[in-house]
Amino acid sequence: MKVYLDSAPENITPALALDAAHVLPGTWNGWAQPVATAAAWGDFLDRWRANDPNGDWGYATEVGNSLVSSREAIDEPDVFPKVGETLDGDALYDLSGLVWIVPGTWGTSAE
Repeated sequence: MKVYLDSAPENITPALALDAAHVLPGTWNGWAQPVATAAAWGDFLDRWRANDPNGDWGYATEVGNSLVSSREAIDEPDVFPKVGETLDGDALYDLSGLVWIVPGTWGTSAE
């Protein structure tokens, strides 16, 4: 399932989508709550850094039952809790806390 960061139209593009395993029911402050693997999050960050080399996205590391993601412009890293596993045993993390958009539910037409 593709989800997008931010509501700016230029960011609603498949090239900048997160490949989430699923989205949790409900919202965080009105925004979607995607669940994804560390690999999917890392791939997402790589594409965002390539698109915006002056941005603040850092890198992610799995630490215990959390996915820790650095940000250059923010003193504290983003920390996402483990919420399950894939059928292959890869950890799944709740990436709530950012402005996530799900196509079709927020007035976007991206796929």
